[in-house]
Amino acid sequence: MEPVCLVERVPASGVLRVNPSALHRLRTLAQPLHVLAVFGPRRTGKSFLLDRLAGAAAGSGPQRGIWMRCLPHPARARHSLVLLDTEGFPDHEQDDEDAFSRLFVLNVLLSSVFVYNSRGDGDPQAQLERLTYVRELPQRVCVLPECCEPWDNSVLLSTILPTFVWCLRDVVPDPQLDWELEEEQHNLDSTVSATPGADHSPTHCIQSTFSCRKLFRFCPPGLDGEWGMPPAPLGPLHPTFQGQLERFQQYVLSCEPKATLGKHLIDGMFLAGLLERIVELLGRDETILLQEVCKELLEATMPHEVEGCRTPSPLGPVLESRGAASAAQPLRPEPKVEAVVVLQASSAPDRGGTRGDSAQVSLWDPAQATSATGPICLVENVPSHGLQVNREALAQLQARSQPVVVVAIAGLYRTGKSYLMNQLAGKRTGFSLGSTIQSHTKGIWMWCVPHPRRPGHTLVLLDTEGLGDVEKGNAKNDTWIFTLAILLSSTLVYNSLGVIDQGAMDRLHYVTELTEHIQAKAASGAGLAAAGDGADFVRFFPAFVWAVRDFTLQLRLDGRDITADEYLEHALRLKPGDDQCAQTYNLPRLCLRHFFPTRKCFVFEQPAHGEYLHRLEELHDDQLNPGFRKQAAHFCAHIWATAQTKALPGGHVVTGKLLGDLVVTYVDAICSGAVPCLENAVLALAQVENSAAVEEAMARYRTALGPWSVLPTETLSELLALHAQAEHDALEVFMARAFKDEDHLFQHSLKEQLDVELSKLCAANEQASHDRCQAVLLELSGDLEAHIGSGTYAVPGGYQRYLDERQRVVEQYQEVSRKGLMAVSALQEFLRSQDAVADTIRQADQSLSEHDKELAGQQARTEAAEHEVAAQRMAQEAAEQRRQEAKRSQAGHVQQLEARLETERQQLLAEHQRALDHKLKEQERLLHQGFQHQAEQLRAEIRGLQRQISQSRRQTCVLF
Repeated sequence: MEPVCLVERVPASGVLRVNPSALHRLRTLAQPLHVLAVFGPRRTGKSFLLDRLAGAAAGSGPQRGIWMRCLPHPARARHSLVLLDTEGFPDHEQDDEDAFSRLFVLNVLLSSVFVYNSRGDGDPQAQLERLTYVRELPQRVCVLPECCEPWDNSVLLSTILPTFVWCLRDVVPDPQLDWELEEEQHNLDSTVSATPGADHSPTHCIQSTFSCRKLFRFCPPGLDGEWGMPPAPLGPLHPTFQGQLERFQQYVLSCEPKATLGKHLIDGMFLAGLLERIVELLGRDETILLQEVCKELLEATMPHEVEGCRTPSPLGPVLESRGAASAAQPLRPEPKVEAVVVLQASSAPDRGGTRGDSAQVSLWDPAQATSATGPICLVENVPSHGLQVNREALAQLQARSQPVVVVAIAGLYRTGKSYLMNQLAGKRTGFSLGSTIQSHTKGIWMWCVPHPRRPGHTLVLLDTEGLGDVEKGNAKNDTWIFTLAILLSSTLVYNSLGVIDQGAMDRLHYVTELTEHIQAKAASGAGLAAAGDGADFVRFFPAFVWAVRDFTLQLRLDGRDITADEYLEHALRLKPGDDQCAQTYNLPRLCLRHFFPTRKCFVFEQPAHGEYLHRLEELHDDQLNPGFRKQAAHFCAHIWATAQTKALPGGHVVTGKLLGDLVVTYVDAICSGAVPCLENAVLALAQVENSAAVEEAMARYRTALGPWSVLPTETLSELLALHAQAEHDALEVFMARAFKDEDHLFQHSLKEQLDVELSKLCAANEQASHDRCQAVLLELSGDLEAHIGSGTYAVPGGYQRYLDERQRVVEQYQEVSRKGLMAVSALQEFLRSQDAVADTIRQADQSLSEHDKELAGQQARTEAAEHEVAAQRMAQEAAEQRRQEAKRSQAGHVQQLEARLETERQQLLAEHQRALDHKLKEQERLLHQGFQHQAEQLRAEIRGLQRQISQSRRQTCVLF
């Protein structure tokens, strides 16, 4: 779409006026929006930067106000990119200062990425200090009416404002500084800092108001490296500038889309309403209360009743219940468009799971604003509706692209589970503890923190509702919550009080019901567990850790000291006999021994005494019992060191996005009355993830080529090399994300799309070459055409003079570089267009005899034939290069596929081997303890695993 004025600045009054036609265009955008706004001084190349980002040949220019361009997002399918280009602010603050302050506020509140663009003249930080309008932001914008103190409002603003990107233009190239900036991930604070004590300086205000701040340096863009006017919008660029521009583009296009205060994605309809309301408030010089603005927009766009946090969005439902088929049917990829919700200020999150008036749904808690990753309810246990996924928590989880280590805790209510999880998070407070006899945690609460021992990983802590709450109406939910804790975690902590005796085992009866609530493989009967599922549990169940709290016994057995692990193994010993009493006694013990791949035990003494037990959150370490502190430290160290990254069967690593999809799939299955089936869930996730992998790979391909790729290339080999590198990058992206691509259908789809892109690229390259050659020939033959038109050659000897001048055109043309593949073909077209003229001049030249004219004609025909042969030869060479490229591409796909299949085969072998080792160890224990019958039952499972391992080692596949 061509740029259109969105907001006009009236010069005389400085009033901002919205353009209705542009507003109408904005409202038609029904997809999630990425809004990039550029703001800065005049004559700094802001429009040129946006034109390059859009791959456009004409910019929005220096007109007054804000100009808008809308286009499909080049890296995110089914998302739109909105570019806002604001007129440059003047050199002197007194010139329409208030109007530009309003424009600044409008840009900040509308954008998801705010770009401040300035030149690097003199001291770079002095250019940052020119953004004085930032000092007025906390006065013009308030998040909540209750924010009386400016500091509180600034803190809240920092959690919702867009990413701040400073583009410092036309600086002297400095490879060392660029490398250091790249190493610091373009962190602005690594280069500039506010002067101590200068609390009101623009630099300090930027650092305190914007939570994410980046810096990108740019040398002059022209090929000559000189300062001044930028080159043509799609002209050639200086290589250093092009590399800097590519890094800038990759970053801003990877940023998250525009969202509301509650982090819910919005579309053009909401953004248009937000724009109108902000302009209205700015025009009246009123403070912009964001909470109230969002509430008004919600009431205007969603008149229907809001029910809890499951409010349907006007943009279309997202992750609504898919019914009983959700775990069995492949999921379709959908844009993550969330409902816009009313904000409700509260001092603390409601851990009771209760709801007030439906029009006052709180999905964003100001108390958690300074810690966006604090605990949040992931799965709600609503008495009247059962289990429901909280969309805000789901959005937070799915926004995390890192691998996740998931630790869940389960156990009886009021046994101190939340306290242990806070310790794992490295915090004294977080998950609410409570201090009464009532269960405090409802549903499943989540806390995502950086893993303290594994860089690049996220530790996801799941605190589950206490089991066995006497006030709970539906005890069936206890089993489902326990089941979800197992399915979602890579380590499960079971928390209990006192000792591990028969009463503790009886209270762990949920483990004996797992075969009725989890299917490893799909079964023909709905809701029926497939045969042998219990035997397969060990392949994907989490590690099991039993935490025994308030332990008062001595760890001694038969007169010797024992470890906590030996205490657990002693408690799991079986009772001889086949009667009902023995079977009931042995069942939970057999389930724990057979289902979980590893088991560990920790015992804890009481953390404190007397009244201190009721306020553990307030106690410092030195107020806790030393023994408990030591035991808790050992427990945390073990979990941090040994808890594995969550993986799907087959070894595919789970990210936050995949974990969120698993939560939705399992909860939907439970709510529909079906039994969660791991095999079906994995296949459904594979469909979604592999589709996304193809889209991400294609986006990486286009980014690698870049919309500003200089065409034409001199040779086809040069173009094919560009394609080959981009294709290689795309394949790497696809292979890293895709899994369970049955029959390689998605990789086939990727290859077909890459082949289409190559055809388009070659066609565009040939057209660019043809256009350039024609332009060169038109310029070089100007004098020749003028002489033909004036009759200069219509004299005796004119034919030879014509031939000489035409030959000079040909020679000058051949000296021009970067003409591309169509150079010979374009020259042949030009010479053919001159044939009739040459024949006329030759026939009219009275100095030539008839014989001379015949010889000249024959020579002209011979030259034309030679040009034709040369053109055909080049076409054949190009065709052969394309065939060779197709072979190379095919070989590359096969090589990558073979590598991935081998990796998957090795992962499957390792998974089977771990299960086999576990079963062999259990069989040895059973034989040692004299339980021959149980050992014989395990022998059949062991033989089945050994057959699977043998088949995996001989496995072959049919490739492309």
